[in-house]
Amino acid sequence: MSNTTPGAEAPQESTADTEAVLENVSDAQAAGMSEAPASDVVETVVPGPVSAEAVKRETYVPAATIAEAGVAAGAATLVPESQTFTPEPYSLSGVQAPQPVYVQAPTPPKDKGNRGAGILIALVAVVAYALIYSGVTYLIGVYYGTLRGVADVTTTNESFAQFLTLPVFYVPVVFFFLALTVLVAIVNRGGWWAYVLGAFAVAIVVYLSYIGGSLLTVQAWNMTPSEAAGFVSQRWLDPLAIAAAVIAREVPVWFGAWIASQGRKVTAGNLAAMKEYDRILAGGPSLSRQ
Repeated sequence: MSNTTPGAEAPQESTADTEAVLENVSDAQAAGMSEAPASDVVETVVPGPVSAEAVKRETYVPAATIAEAGVAAGAATLVPESQTFTPEPYSLSGVQAPQPVYVQAPTPPKDKGNRGAGILIALVAVVAYALIYSGVTYLIGVYYGTLRGVADVTTTNESFAQFLTLPVFYVPVVFFFLALTVLVAIVNRGGWWAYVLGAFAVAIVVYLSYIGGSLLTVQAWNMTPSEAAGFVSQRWLDPLAIAAAVIAREVPVWFGAWIASQGRKVTAGNLAAMKEYDRILAGGPSLSRQ
């Protein structure tokens, strides 16, 4: 009894049959047996059975079948539109944003003036000027009344009361205030010497205003030009005109010292503010958070 397996003998027998058929065909061709039908030859060359283990199995799958299967599988994995996942927006409310840092530059100080305080002091000077001017006018009236022999107290008082309501009195007072205010605005924080010199200009303005007030008092528009010129020529050396000018010269000198002292205080304050500003600049910038 042989140990050879049936699967091993089948290939060998098939190979032997094939070789025998090929030899017969060769002999037939050599003998001139060309008239043999081709179907017999084909039938004789059919190989014998082959074992399953000796055959290499390869399965052919068409490309179209693979593509259709991939599309179907992809469609099966898609999520329906109704079940689409919508991500929630990310909130930064709990995250603290970094705070900006600002460098604060120091503000340079502004120079303060002395005009406001000077004008207030000028108002006090105007009151003083009006009192002195009216008092000197009263004394001059009493003096000239005594010289004329009409030094009656009642008459003098009535004349003085009437004088206070005439332009010859209040016009110089108004112009004194205006001239002194302009001087204060020009001098500002200047020294006392500026008021000493500026007082001459104030005196000239008041002197000319007295001449104008006299023309208003006598209603010079009713006079002829020659009469008005004669009246003005008599006013140049009028004791009241000279008194008004002299007082207007002295009052700014007195009150100018007060205004100048206030100006020195303002100047010292400006210097102190500038020194503080320079100190802050030298210390470097300061940081502030907002």
